[in-house]
Amino acid sequence: MPRFVPLPDRDGPAGSARMWINPEHVVSLVPKVHRDGTHHILRVEIKLVGTPAFDAWLGKFDSGADADTRWGEFLRDLGNQVRAEG
Repeated sequence: MPRFVPLPDRDGPAGSARMWINPEHVVSLVPKVHRDGTHHILRVEIKLVGTPAFDAWLGKFDSGADADTRWGEFLRDLGNQVRAEG
């Protein structure tokens, strides 16, 4: 049975998903962080098999470290191993 990972819905209630993706179909992921003057906004460019790349919103954070933590959580959700830096 396929496993699906949610992509958050920026405009919906907390915890709601806009789309669910099958991690086995992920070709590439590119994290994108920008500032709105107050917050760090984390998006990911996702390329899935058979589709053009698209951006998905992952959250708004008070610090770059919080955005990095969310990125790591997203990678773990997809089943990737995140190497500890030492």
